[in-house]
Amino acid sequence: MKKVLKLILVCALFSMVLTACGKNKGDANETSTQDETSDEQTTGDTSTDETTDSETNKDALKVVYLVNGNLGDKGFYDSAAIGLFEIKEKFGAEMKIIEMGRDETSYEGHFLDVSEQDWDVIIAGTWSVKEIAQNTAAQFPEKKYVFFDSDVDRGIVTDGNMMGITYNSNQGAFMAGVLAAQMLDSKDAKIDASKRTLGFIGSMDAGNINDFLVGYLEGVAYVDPEIKVITSYVGSFEDVPKCLEMTTQLYNQGAQIVYAPASQSILGAATAALNSDKYLIACDQDLYTQLIDEKPDIAKNILTSTLKNVGESLVTAVGGIVDGSMTCDQTYSLGLDSGAVGLAYNENFDKIVPDDIKVNLDTVKDKIINGEIEVSSAMKMTTEEVSALRDSMK
Repeated sequence: MKKVLKLILVCALFSMVLTACGKNKGDANETSTQDETSDEQTTGDTSTDETTDSETNKDALKVVYLVNGNLGDKGFYDSAAIGLFEIKEKFGAEMKIIEMGRDETSYEGHFLDVSEQDWDVIIAGTWSVKEIAQNTAAQFPEKKYVFFDSDVDRGIVTDGNMMGITYNSNQGAFMAGVLAAQMLDSKDAKIDASKRTLGFIGSMDAGNINDFLVGYLEGVAYVDPEIKVITSYVGSFEDVPKCLEMTTQLYNQGAQIVYAPASQSILGAATAALNSDKYLIACDQDLYTQLIDEKPDIAKNILTSTLKNVGESLVTAVGGIVDGSMTCDQTYSLGLDSGAVGLAYNENFDKIVPDDIKVNLDTVKDKIINGEIEVSSAMKMTTEEVSALRDSMK
């Protein structure tokens, strides 16, 4: 997969115009595509937009994506953006991406603005904007919303106009745990087999991040319940220096491989892996493939990534709305069986991971899909239950 920024820039070459932020938009950036655009550009503290003349196809599907942050996370924000460009290409849609930044006081205004406009499908995601998204959907029952990475509270959204998409992240994380545990006995030069210790660095101690943790811990225990796992949280989605520091501590404490669902902080974990000359399992997107051209030194220690194919799920969702096969009154849960989650089988994985481990991973995947292995989910556990599992493997 091409790096997100390259993809966006390539698409933007067809013509992108930068315009000033609208009222109450804070530092948000907007990227939209339509059939005919202007090449005019301005620089400075601006929004990104593309404009059309009066001949724009009035019948084109109109899709907008509200990012509760900024692109460049090398995670599910970027993955979702890739999906938007694919939606544009596949359905001939007019689309816009609005980067709302980190000023949460502006979020409600953005949701209301797009809902008052003529967008056919409004896309947003992640737990931090769930309340705003649901309340807005309740106010605009004639609009269609797609909310990814969470279910939908039907007690709030009562008109069946918001589709929920959840991902069985725990299933991909289970496979990461199996991989990490088996690599301890792979005789790899970077791994000290006498230290039966692995690490986990999460962005936040929250349900969606702990879903990765629970799956990872159960995957490790599936191979060897005696392996210890050291767990830390950055306390932020985007604090790269702190993630670097905390991941380094995990390696210094004996972790031979660290799994990092660390959101936009992930580059800190990757840098720590380089500095410690240990392996990292990244999260959400194929970080090795994204970094290998521009930052090969950092990329070389990224063993694989657990994937959350948000972009593909959004293409599926919009396509389902278009052809009527999916409805906005349901939440769809996507896992290994649909390809929505899994491991990145890139050239680094192929080079480093022994063949017998690859075969066993395929077997584990099949067992999860057919229900022979049931992976627990933090989303169905109490905080106390998650803490007890975490503590049991310290």
